[in-house]
Amino acid sequence: MYLKKANVCIFLLMLLVVAKSSAQNNLTSHKVSQQFVSEYPSEKQWKNIPAHPRLFANNSRIESLKLQNDEVSKELLLLLKNNAEKTLKSAKIEYPATGFKFSEVRNVQGRILTLGLAYRVFGDKRYFERAKAELMQLAELPDWCPTHFLDVGEATLAAGVGYDWLYNDLTPAERETITQAIIKNGINPSLDAKESNENKSWLNGNFNWNPVCNGGLLVGALAIYESEPKLARQIVERSIKYIPNHGAVYAPDGTYAEGTAYWSYGTTFQVVMIEALRSVFGSSFKIESFPGFLKTTNFITQIVGPTGYEYPFSDAGHEGSQLSAKPLAERYTSEPIMLWFARENGSRVEARDEINSIALAKSIVLNDTLSKAQKSHSRHFALEVLWWDPKLPAMDKNSFLPLHWTADGHMPIAVIRSAWNDPLASYVAIKGGTPNNSHGHMDVGSFILEANGVRWTLDLGGESYDKMRAAKLDLWNYSQDSNRWTTFRPGPDSHNILRFNNARQDVSGLATISKLSDKKGVVGNVVDLTSLYKSQVEKVSRTVKMFPNKSITIQDEWQTGEKGVEYTFQWVTGAKVSLRPYGALLEQNGKSMKLKIEVINSKLKPEILIEDVSKSKAPQDSDNPGVSRLLIKLNSLPLSKTVLKITTITLK
Repeated sequence: MYLKKANVCIFLLMLLVVAKSSAQNNLTSHKVSQQFVSEYPSEKQWKNIPAHPRLFANNSRIESLKLQNDEVSKELLLLLKNNAEKTLKSAKIEYPATGFKFSEVRNVQGRILTLGLAYRVFGDKRYFERAKAELMQLAELPDWCPTHFLDVGEATLAAGVGYDWLYNDLTPAERETITQAIIKNGINPSLDAKESNENKSWLNGNFNWNPVCNGGLLVGALAIYESEPKLARQIVERSIKYIPNHGAVYAPDGTYAEGTAYWSYGTTFQVVMIEALRSVFGSSFKIESFPGFLKTTNFITQIVGPTGYEYPFSDAGHEGSQLSAKPLAERYTSEPIMLWFARENGSRVEARDEINSIALAKSIVLNDTLSKAQKSHSRHFALEVLWWDPKLPAMDKNSFLPLHWTADGHMPIAVIRSAWNDPLASYVAIKGGTPNNSHGHMDVGSFILEANGVRWTLDLGGESYDKMRAAKLDLWNYSQDSNRWTTFRPGPDSHNILRFNNARQDVSGLATISKLSDKKGVVGNVVDLTSLYKSQVEKVSRTVKMFPNKSITIQDEWQTGEKGVEYTFQWVTGAKVSLRPYGALLEQNGKSMKLKIEVINSKLKPEILIEDVSKSKAPQDSDNPGVSRLLIKLNSLPLSKTVLKITTITLK
């Protein structure tokens, strides 16, 4: 069944606006993807597709899982059973009659994965009956919302796994109902997406929609291969053909331009594609071999500061206040792909935080059976159970990533910290890149700074899409004059950036980051920001350094052209700010930080202002309780060179 013409128009319009990426970034990822030569299943592999269940875990894998007796395996199986029991008590999902079904299909996906694996491992028929009920309810829906194609990708994955894992216990009629739903609601609507070499749709984009939609469709196609071999083959080969456009964004060091939340989303579904292909064909066709992909856990580990909070750049979620450090014993993640990367790279260290989180979740279940006190898990937790490898080398407790990490690529970033595993460590992370990227913010050159257990600069994360839609903003438009940038959080006003004449950054720019040579324990990076301000000044850079005493400097240097400019340094914080003769004093949670502000080799004195930004000023904005903005202003004459430096000194 194909989409009706009206829905097709809406669908194609959404695809055109969802990923207006910069030409420069697209050119880079396109070049990398073109260097990758796609491989496809052979005729022999198609003819020898194994019987059901085959996706992610055949019966042999389930039997070996039952025999795993190491501590992590026992914890995973205990949590799997506990999650299955909680799912049995959950209310029936109510699907909207029209419109988005995103939350609902993700919910049912988690239920089917959890109950399906629990049934296969523990043999409890209650799990099968509830999994089947969830699966049949999904299959009987009239559509899976093709106008928001992420819903289709998620739903097709859920239906495909449910069909495959429960296959031998389903009746022929039930199998046929599910098969037809996958075709009608999943595969056929996908055929309306135009194939091209431009990154303008979920099919071939360099953003998270590509692996989510292609991955879900691939799983559904592999599940129903016997019923529709030609159609299934078409979908599988198409998915393999276009996944390089997404895989290229990790080059060369594993960073992910859409931020942490979308890193988890896109990367998880790329791993799902890899594992689905391996389980059916015995080969991933090298889609894990993109430059930087297997190093991407370095990125997600490095951008977590000593406080335990991530650097939530782009449209990442804003987690709590971020103002004081989480106790080490309470830090919790549920990131199943960390176990996959640990297995893939043969390194238990990569999964250190995830393994600790699994142990924490287990201890809570054993000591407090109240569901509201228990840690929530990813809907892909069942896959995490399958991805754990007990044969990994023992954990080296003294093995950590570098203290100074500089990553190039689609979204350059640099991180400097004084120590690992110390909530009081000093930390600075600074980003380059461009605003003109899927989920991008006008935040190039922005940074996060932590010291003594406090996050002294904030990134407020993303704004509510619903609020932005209600304000009738073109929220997926990243062009220079887009009204997306009038929203406080995505726009320039909320970020720790420099400004000239209060203008926006140039969305056609791309900032690179270079690493400074270490000198007497001083380490640092320089961000070349010139292309972001090319119509405003001749040259501009931002340099961050950390010293052996754990103090940090941020230094801006700019050269004006024929016109003078007003320079502004924005420092967004949750601390109490007061002005001092040397600059400013920040106070938070009983701790203090001195900001020494100076104009190098000049008698110029900057104007320093404190602005309360806790209350929203536009309908699309949320409040930011307790947040203020320090503004450091300085007028530069034409044809002049100016250097402003801020030195941070933590006070006891």
